[in-house]
Amino acid sequence: MGGKLLAIEDVFGQEPFVDVQPLYSRLNNCAVNYKVFCLLSAAVETGLFDHLESPRPVVELSRELGLNLRITRIICKCLEKLGFLVEVNGAYQNAEISNLYLRTGSPLAQENVLKTLRGTFRLWEKLPAILKGGPVKIREEDFFGEDHIHAIAAEHLTGELPKTVRIVAGLPEFQKARKLLDLGGGHGLYAIAFSKLNPGLQVFVYDLPGVTQKTRAYIEKHGAKVTVMAGNFFQDDLGSGYDLVFFAYNPGGKSPGLVPKIHASLNEGGLFISKHCFYRKGEETKDILLDLEWNLTTFAGVKKGDRVYSFEGDLSFEDYMELLSGYFSIEKVIETAEFAGLPLGKIGDALDSKIIIAKKR
Repeated sequence: MGGKLLAIEDVFGQEPFVDVQPLYSRLNNCAVNYKVFCLLSAAVETGLFDHLESPRPVVELSRELGLNLRITRIICKCLEKLGFLVEVNGAYQNAEISNLYLRTGSPLAQENVLKTLRGTFRLWEKLPAILKGGPVKIREEDFFGEDHIHAIAAEHLTGELPKTVRIVAGLPEFQKARKLLDLGGGHGLYAIAFSKLNPGLQVFVYDLPGVTQKTRAYIEKHGAKVTVMAGNFFQDDLGSGYDLVFFAYNPGGKSPGLVPKIHASLNEGGLFISKHCFYRKGEETKDILLDLEWNLTTFAGVKKGDRVYSFEGDLSFEDYMELLSGYFSIEKVIETAEFAGLPLGKIGDALDSKIIIAKKR
């Protein structure tokens, strides 16, 4: 519907007939939050949090890191006001949240999450060009590259991974299992956790060749006994004799062709545990901005759907459950609130994913 036009001579004599507040409120939130993001990103990148495990004067901090003294002092005040630093007799040290999540040496460091967010912002900045020329073409292996793998690993360690692992480890079949496949396992942290909780378990991670080198690095870092298998699970053999197949957040998660393949790889009575974001019939969107973000890029040889986490040929939740029921007994469906981490407003958020536990019959 067309709006009322404002004559140029009217702008000096009367207030606009449409309140600007909704627009300015959005812009204000954008401006403030983006500045905070840049502040945190710069502090992590320059190593500021790495030098503040104990109180340090700003003069000493700026000298050691080669930073501008005046700007460093203001940045420390900003971070203190935001709750990321604590002032102690004129010196600064990390708040607990910074020691745990923003210090490079921490096992829960979120540096790569900040990097991927920055990469997401840069992609959005290309929106005018994408609007004219179409989505950016990338290889699937490049999308799941180093920063992305590390960022997903860091995100999941903040809560989703331990919650999910507890759910799986609490199943009676888990302790009896002797062979487990983490399909499309990426960083391999789920496989690593499973291997440590059941020392008698043979654990395998299967993913694309360009991803598995990162998987091996995580396995070595954590000293785990996990075997890596490289291949394309749509085309290649998965192996056989598994007691559990764990399959989480993968583009093939709703593909009908993988269900019989996974069924064939399992022993009788084996469990298939799927954790994915499904669309119900008639569901239009889960997050319209993420739908747009999803379509800013395109994978070579893979056709995305209009909605985030959707691909051509995906089954709806209802159809997937019907297909699954032809091969498995559905033991349990676990809703998002029981396992998901906190959202970041980017691709990688759990949205309303589900864990489906199914037993081969």
